[in-house]
Amino acid sequence: MEPRIQYAPTADGASIAYWALGEGPVVVQLPSIPFSHIRMEWDDPNWQAWYRRLGDGFRLIRYDSRGSGLSSSSGAGYPLDAMVEDLRAVLARAECSRAALLAPVQAGPVAIAYAARYPDQVSRLILWCAVSRGDELRTSSFEALRALSHSDWSLFAETAAHALVAGWDEAEAAHRTASIMRESCTAEIHDAVMDGFLSEDISDDLAAVWCPVLVAYRMSATSPLPASARYLAAAMRTASLHPVPGSSLLMVVSGSERIADEFREFLSAGEPAGHPQANSGFQTLLYSDVEGHTAIIQALGDDRGRRVLREHERITREVIRSHRGIEVLARGDGFLVRFATAIDAIDAAADLQRRLADAAADLPIELRVRIGINAGEPIREGDELHGAAVKATQAIASHARGGEVLVSNVVRELAAGKGYAFVERGSFAISGLEEPVRIWEMRWAHSAT
Repeated sequence: MEPRIQYAPTADGASIAYWALGEGPVVVQLPSIPFSHIRMEWDDPNWQAWYRRLGDGFRLIRYDSRGSGLSSSSGAGYPLDAMVEDLRAVLARAECSRAALLAPVQAGPVAIAYAARYPDQVSRLILWCAVSRGDELRTSSFEALRALSHSDWSLFAETAAHALVAGWDEAEAAHRTASIMRESCTAEIHDAVMDGFLSEDISDDLAAVWCPVLVAYRMSATSPLPASARYLAAAMRTASLHPVPGSSLLMVVSGSERIADEFREFLSAGEPAGHPQANSGFQTLLYSDVEGHTAIIQALGDDRGRRVLREHERITREVIRSHRGIEVLARGDGFLVRFATAIDAIDAAADLQRRLADAAADLPIELRVRIGINAGEPIREGDELHGAAVKATQAIASHARGGEVLVSNVVRELAAGKGYAFVERGSFAISGLEEPVRIWEMRWAHSAT
């Protein structure tokens, strides 16, 4: 049965068309801004099959952004704040207090901004071939197609659908996609949306997203490039990276059934179980620091150096999540993380060193990280940790060389008999502590004998 189309009014006078289908936890699939037409998509066999498979067991909501498809605009332009208002209006009209978001390509900044501004309303977030800055789309192919849109809208839609959106190997799907693109908006609206979108940068919002995030991307995509996905995964503390074969920006071709099932698995997952999370009192702290951070930037330049450090951030955050850690502080060259147990912290440190060693072959410069681990009762102020336990952890890391993991004596005692190999490194005076701290090197490449 065709879903019933309804309308949600926005505070600034736009009218947003949407439909809702099924029962269960709410999932909102954002529009591919500005190429969105919810009625034409439902008539397309690929899109309809996608919605039925993805929405099985969920209440799936799909809407057209202002000025696109069946939605009207307010005449006030197309800035990011207006696009966020579209989503907020739809959720309010549909009486949804909490939802998971699926955001393709240009809708990525809208979903990220919404999750950062309204964290209690977003349960999970899937980003598909998404970007954090509009200029990440500005490849030579993109600019050539945008120029074509100014002179021949119909030819632009057909060419873009084949070259970028669906791909040359999906000719039939690309032709149907071109029809949807032509009817979604006008060349003037497309240009206005692009002018507004291309000026946006939501990089500062990335660290404010706390819900679980899946960053999925096509491995052979040309606009945006896979590097955009890797940056998002590295910059968002709860994100995981999911590469998908192919180049099409469409989710509904080239393995769509598998993609839908993987998305459904992510959306259906409950909160992480197992070890208790460290909230207060006695806990284990890990501090990591990139050796020679400034020298890396000087040797590679700002852009290449930052790309290397983003890879470090991505790997570190994957390790933190897999070992049930909680990120407390992230700087350009290191992290402060808290764990419920010393074993989790030690395992995370060893895993991080191994992964960075494995990644060395693919990087233009070797990444060497110093790690210090301590246990105690830090002072907690909101999401921040302070006090002697934190200072001692940072000081222990400062005594390490790149590739080493140093632990305090209390951590070594907590790990006694668990199969770890330690070598004593002496005692050091630490500012703020009355007695020197005895430090041990954890030989992460070896087991105790």
